[in-house]
Amino acid sequence: MAITTKEIEKIADLSHLRFTPEELQLFVDPFQEILDYCAQLEALPTDTVEPTYHALDQERATPMREDQVQASFSSKQALANAPDSSDEHFRVPAVIE
Repeated sequence: MAITTKEIEKIADLSHLRFTPEELQLFVDPFQEILDYCAQLEALPTDTVEPTYHALDQERATPMREDQVQASFSSKQALANAPDSSDEHFRVPAVIE
């Protein structure tokens, strides 16, 4: 499958990125290489490969430690260096448009 600048423009739009037509053209070859590599991976026989949820075997994965109850900061200590706080809460700028 050959990728077009129109498809790259759609990807850029979904990513809220703006490029000139010349810049979009620069993405064609790298994107095509990625798609070609994915096609190679899809061609590999994976019928006998057991699905995993972790890249490492469970025997080699980092073991989880037991949860331990420990002393924590008081609200006053936690808010001591906060640039803005109110009623024992952190205040942050609104991020909803």
